[in-house]
Amino acid sequence: MTLIIVTGMPGAGSSTVIKKGLQLRKEEKGGSIDFIPKNYGDIMFEVARERGLVERRDELRKLPGEKQREIQMIACDKIAKRRESVNLIIDTHCTIKTPSGYLPGLPEYVLRELKPDQFVLIEANPDEIFKRRSKDKTRERDVEDKTSIEEHQFMNRAMSMAYACLTGASVKIIKNHDGALNKAAEEFFALITMLSKS
Repeated sequence: MTLIIVTGMPGAGSSTVIKKGLQLRKEEKGGSIDFIPKNYGDIMFEVARERGLVERRDELRKLPGEKQREIQMIACDKIAKRRESVNLIIDTHCTIKTPSGYLPGLPEYVLRELKPDQFVLIEANPDEIFKRRSKDKTRERDVEDKTSIEEHQFMNRAMSMAYACLTGASVKIIKNHDGALNKAAEEFFALITMLSKS
């Protein structure tokens, strides 16, 4: 089955673009859904919570690196097993900014297990991301200024191409600017429609 990995830094709107794009797909298919969206972080959170390691999702990134990798692989195994029977869209982070630098959101051992067919990178301008984050009170996000956001998006692009080199999958960049969600969603809808035919 097809596996699409969608990434975007916090505030880029990747989850919103996925939701709106799938809504368009559902309308085209007369109410049926042929792609199931899942959030990698949510799956990791479920695993960590079941083991009594965290109570809130934002505590995940504060766990020791070794424990995060262990949880990441358990989540990876769950996704790989599910992928055998359904088309999946996995919403995740391309890179994770930590005090010691950027970590790959999808290390080589995860990519080897998942074997994605397509990467999608959702982007917005640093000003737009900064404003969206300041309005979002539902998450405990690290504060980044506009220069840091620009650097983070650059790292996401570089890492996306590294992932493509490791897997042979292509990378599609979709811009999700303020007031242009429908345009971004239509672009994502067109992509999943094309992939469903291949």
